[in-house]
Amino acid sequence: MEKELEITNGCAENARNISISEETKALLLCRARLSDIFNNVAEIYNHKYAGDLEDRFQGFIDAHVSLDNALMEIISTFIDVNSLDSDYKMM
Repeated sequence: MEKELEITNGCAENARNISISEETKALLLCRARLSDIFNNVAEIYNHKYAGDLEDRFQGFIDAHVSLDNALMEIISTFIDVNSLDSDYKMM
């Protein structure tokens, strides 16, 4: 006798109601703070050196982009592992 094919949608149903873990919220808050710091420093710098932001500020921009990319890798890894470990119930 042939085994009956069983198609499930459990993970997809769980994904409809994903909760964000406190750790994920904290990491996203860290990214938001990083954006606030960047925006505030850029505003202060631009206020002092209006129109010359790119040339003098490029090192800060590059450092911010690098740190933001590294943080996003951490967040993505965290979400990936949590989503699999929780059977798509929590990230």
